[in-house]
Amino acid sequence: MNQRYGQFVLDSEIATSTGMNVELAIAVAKADIDRFSTYENDGDKYTIAELDYIKADDLFEKTKQLLIEVLVPVLERLHISLKPLPLLLSIPASLSRHDIRDWLSESEYSAYLSNITISKHQGNLFMAECLQSLDEPDAVLCIAVDSPLSEIEILIENRQVMSAKNPWGMIPSEGAAGMVLTKRNVIDTLKIAPQSQLMYMGFDKASEDRRGCSRLIRQACKSHSNLGVVYSDMTNQRAHVEDYGFAIGARSEALPNAQEINLTNEYWGTLGGASGIATIASMNYLHDNETLASLFLFDQFNTRSLLIFKPIK
Repeated sequence: MNQRYGQFVLDSEIATSTGMNVELAIAVAKADIDRFSTYENDGDKYTIAELDYIKADDLFEKTKQLLIEVLVPVLERLHISLKPLPLLLSIPASLSRHDIRDWLSESEYSAYLSNITISKHQGNLFMAECLQSLDEPDAVLCIAVDSPLSEIEILIENRQVMSAKNPWGMIPSEGAAGMVLTKRNVIDTLKIAPQSQLMYMGFDKASEDRRGCSRLIRQACKSHSNLGVVYSDMTNQRAHVEDYGFAIGARSEALPNAQEINLTNEYWGTLGGASGIATIASMNYLHDNETLASLFLFDQFNTRSLLIFKPIK
């Protein structure tokens, strides 16, 4: 994977329950303006984050609209020399990849997309697919759309949702996030400014023992003595909290500000498969200097990842 550490995030964008772009979403989240609401089920009250600026009757329609919210501004900002470019897309598992592909292929946006790939993966497996997708193209657009909120009943049944009776849970939400990845030669040739550079990536695909982050940080510390500021999409689920806690114990000297973690789940709830890219976009917006930033990314499939970026300001 070393040959891929030199890639750059050229642009990134999000659409969450708090806003339809990264600047607005974070501003509203930090202002704490009615971010969360309550969902009642069988006498208990659960915390959720609803996205109310998109009106759609079903998940398929909402997914299309969320995709547009991210796709359009990114394409508008993209250097003309990089159009068209390939799209790598992750969608909710309950939707048909064939139907989404057909809709995109027939849409007005297809002229700007050289190839459309609908991934079978979500979460960290999709992130790994994104970060390994630059072997041939000069740039690739990666977008993830998801809606844990659409699975609220199943999540409640499995005791995965935060409530007054269960503090060890997630806050189901919905949204989309996208990023454009490119190479140094493209940056140098077109003289364009990226948002950040990937310095390191590690993935742990079997974290059922809640030691995934510990293994990742031990490996990362072989090349980085200080991992910088921490960003994460960690939820308040016990498996996530304990996994990160064990990592702090494993290499506390590499995380001098381990408790001062920037949690995107506290901004707008969990976006499921879209939360990883949303965390990258948040880091690109929030990080105001060129010190390293480390992203601990979680999902619901017992996989973990650690990405280290150098923001470019």
